Parts: sequence; structure tokens; C-alpha cells
Amino acid sequence: SDLEPSYCQALVSHTRAAGGLWIADEVQSGHGRTGSHMWCYQRWGITPDFVTMGKPMGNGVPIAAVITRRKIADKFVQKHGVFFSTFGGNPVCVAAAHAVLDVLQDTHVLARTAHAGEALRAAMSVTTAAAALPSHVRGVGLMNCLELVTDHESQRPNTQLASCLKNALRRRGVLVGTTGQHSNMLKIR
Repeated sequence: SDLEPSYCQALVSHTRAAGGLWIADEVQSGHGRTGSHMWCYQRWGITPDFVTMGKPMGNGVPIAAVITRRKIADKFVQKHGVFFSTFGGNPVCVAAAHAVLDVLQDTHVLARTAHAGEALRAAMSVTTAAAALPSHVRGVGLMNCLELVTDHESQRPNTQLASCLKNALRRRGVLVGTTGQHSNMLKIR
């Protein structure tokens, strides 16, 4: 199941009340991958203090970003002096990132991502049911997971099967990762 917006908003409130800052890591979940919003944090009605973005930003061109509010940046500079980075970017990489955003908008990526994710989860559900494979299919947009368990009654993680499936898929040219506390979830994105 998905996280409730009110739960996420409460986490942000508690973090800020304790003096912390909220960081939205959009390296994997950003650029429309959820199918409903361009940035995952928007799904929960959160305004982060920092947003990080990486590889998808340039579609293969090396670029990344850390975005924050002026107030936070000014406080950092006031405390630490001028900020300098040799990895500050260049016009070619920035142009590539702008082109990626244009393509995402022009090709209606959110609707296409939502549709493709629904089709993928439906196919995974049919396939696991046909194979009588105890599992749970979850996801949003193109961020999906197949949680493997030994049986539906005990819900014990099936780490061995997850590893076997990951490696069998790799041999067929399909790259997925295992994740979760017990490494029994196939991360499909």
C-alpha cells in the first residue's frame, strides 16, 4: 500500500520541529517516474527543504542538482562563506537537462508512465497467479516491486527465490534489483 499524505506531512512537521531539514531524494523517483506527479514528494503535498536529482536529469549526460530555498542557501553561505564546487555544471549539461524536461512535457510522460505501470503490474499479477507464486505486486507508475514470500499464510520472506529470479532475469538481459530488509523484493523500475 502507499503512504498516506497526512502521515508524510506529519513526518515533515516532526522533523522540522526537532530542528531538522527534509530532503527529497528524487534521483530514482523524480522526472515523472511515479506517473502521477513530476516529483515524488508532490504526491504527499510536501515542500522539502532540499531536492536532489541525478542521472535521469541529463538522460546520459553527466549532471546532477541539489535544490533548496534562498533562505537556506543564504544561511549556509553566511555560516561557511562562499560555496564553490568544481562540479558546478556547464552550459552543455544544463542544455541537456532542459531538453529532458521539454521532452517529458511534450510527450506527456506522466500519463504514459501511469498507463505502462498499470499494465506491468497487471501482467505481473497474472503471471505470479498462473505460476502459483506466493507474492505481492506493488507499485506506482514505473516504480514497482514484487515481494516474494514462502506462502500467503506465514508471509515469510523468500530471499532465495528472489535471488534466483533476479539472476535468471539478468541472464535474459533484464536488470532488476533485490531490496528490503530480507532482500526478498524485486525492485522493477
